[in-house]
Amino acid sequence: MKQDDSKVILITGCSSGIGRAAAEHLAGRGHIVYATARRPESVDELETWARIAGDQARVARLDVQDSETIQVVVDRIRSEAGRLDVVINNAGYGQFGPVEEVTDEQVWRQFDVNLVGVMRVSRAVVPLMRACRTGRIVNISSLSAHVTMPFMGMYCASKHALDAVSAAMRMELARWNIRVIVVEPGPVPTPFQEKVRNSGADATNAQVSPYAEVRARVEESRRKLNSLGAAPMSRVVRAIEHAATARRPRIRYYDAALARWVPRLFSLLPDRLIEWAIRREVGL
Repeated sequence: MKQDDSKVILITGCSSGIGRAAAEHLAGRGHIVYATARRPESVDELETWARIAGDQARVARLDVQDSETIQVVVDRIRSEAGRLDVVINNAGYGQFGPVEEVTDEQVWRQFDVNLVGVMRVSRAVVPLMRACRTGRIVNISSLSAHVTMPFMGMYCASKHALDAVSAAMRMELARWNIRVIVVEPGPVPTPFQEKVRNSGADATNAQVSPYAEVRARVEESRRKLNSLGAAPMSRVVRAIEHAATARRPRIRYYDAALARWVPRLFSLLPDRLIEWAIRREVGL
């Protein structure tokens, strides 16, 4: 890669999964990558990787729920690189559980991380991009923005909201040549699914829940559906790379046919038929 083609890229949520894979790939392609994570132990692991990867791999602690940590990283990028070409808003998690049993605290945290966190990071980076009159904000959404599954209502709602916010930002920032791009993966083989499973009610509450009988069936069905439709990580990373570096990027990227066609198919079918099929599949 020519020096002029190298991008300065900030990625959130690099402790594992998509964020870590994207950071490793993009740094390996010669881009200057600021890989960030929330937990100190994850930052330590990233530091070990960065020492091997070379100077283009840089590490920082960033918590999307903490504006101060975000600003510290942006100020560092301004000082070291003088510009920021791409931010990849990847940090996020999935809250599992029936809507009735998800607490207010869990709802707020789900939206604070998956939606408000993206807004915090974007607020911090846009002034730097605007000064350069160019930039890209790549928001990692999900197939779940368009396909709602039972016991995943809060996660699906947060991604649906992210899709709307991304569209508004895209129109608002276009005058400064700042592009807002959405990447919508389907199921991906990452630790994300196990984290979703652990985000629900504790074992004691789960046993006395009126949903206890169907909970295990829903979890098993979701696991099977995710394994059948899972795209390889390499395909997701390629979509992110194209969004970050292509001369004329698309507005929206999908990692596989499942993520591309299921929402379109659902838009053509009656709502009752869709809900009947999902309930039947997950045992509700």
